[in-house]
Amino acid sequence: MGMFDTIHVKKPLICPACGAEVFSIQTKEFDSCMFHFKIGSVLSGSPVLIGIIKESLWCDACYKAGTKPADSPVYLIVWHSLLAGVEQDFAKAEVRLAAVDRLDLIAWLDEAQREAARWSRNYHKLFSDVSRWHEHLTRPPEPEATGAEAERHRAFRRLFSLPDEILAAPDPLAAILATNKLVSDDVED
Repeated sequence: MGMFDTIHVKKPLICPACGAEVFSIQTKEFDSCMFHFKIGSVLSGSPVLIGIIKESLWCDACYKAGTKPADSPVYLIVWHSLLAGVEQDFAKAEVRLAAVDRLDLIAWLDEAQREAARWSRNYHKLFSDVSRWHEHLTRPPEPEATGAEAERHRAFRRLFSLPDEILAAPDPLAAILATNKLVSDDVED
């Protein structure tokens, strides 16, 4: 059977048999490494530098209803190894291929750079939180000190430690992952 790459589209494709909206298609036309692509993605392993690749639309709604999904073609528009579009009509695919311009490239590059920066921020935040949790676990217990100097020392240490909600959680690692998932979701919206 093999592995598929998945192409996600913002504007849904419409199943000609049942009218259901389809937001992703799978293909074996590229590296078949379970990659996820969207418009503007570099297609690793693309057999086409510039052109149109014919693929079939799979409708999950038809499959679940027990009807045979229509054999509906979908056309992947490839421009210099970039996914430039997905169309259900060959004539529209040709028009889209001819219409790719530098503004499209700039928009795709901008989106790719924003996504890379977002991923880097999320990774470093998660790494930092896990590192601070590890430091908390391996830190020797502090001697019970009193006085203003000891309180300033504890206050300074709290600045660089994890919040008490995470440290007091039954599973601190799960709390760290949940917090970072929320941060990741907020950034993507």
